[in-house]
Amino acid sequence: MERMDEKLYGLSRGLVEGMGFVLVDVDEVVEHGRRVFRFYIDGERGVSLGDCAAVSRELAYLLDAEPELAGGYVLEVSSPGLDHRLKKEREYVHFAGREARLVLRGSMEGRNVVEGVIVGADTGIVRIAPVDGEELSIPLVDIARARLSV
Repeated sequence: MERMDEKLYGLSRGLVEGMGFVLVDVDEVVEHGRRVFRFYIDGERGVSLGDCAAVSRELAYLLDAEPELAGGYVLEVSSPGLDHRLKKEREYVHFAGREARLVLRGSMEGRNVVEGVIVGADTGIVRIAPVDGEELSIPLVDIARARLSV
């Protein structure tokens, strides 16, 4: 069964891209007993509050038409932020060229933390150029947590 965040990503990606933005990620969380859908969008020149409001209005129309969401939800749209948490391969692809800090599940070449520039990602492998060495290829499953560096 498809996870709701992935279903929402697939359902809304075309709409967001049609408005001139990139849908970076979608999170589904429960906060204070409420179902919350968080959409993270990015643009070539960044994202303004007005951009988030416009995308939110259009997403609300799209989501309200989905029968399985009839139970209610809270919709949030924002930019990924300067220190966005990286979880999915598509995020590493989108943020290629940006600096990040990856904490590994185990040790790789004698280190548990890798800091450097994201080169890209493909087929479950993240490529990063550390500030102190050669490019590394790290399986996504071996990354415990990662964030963009400010």
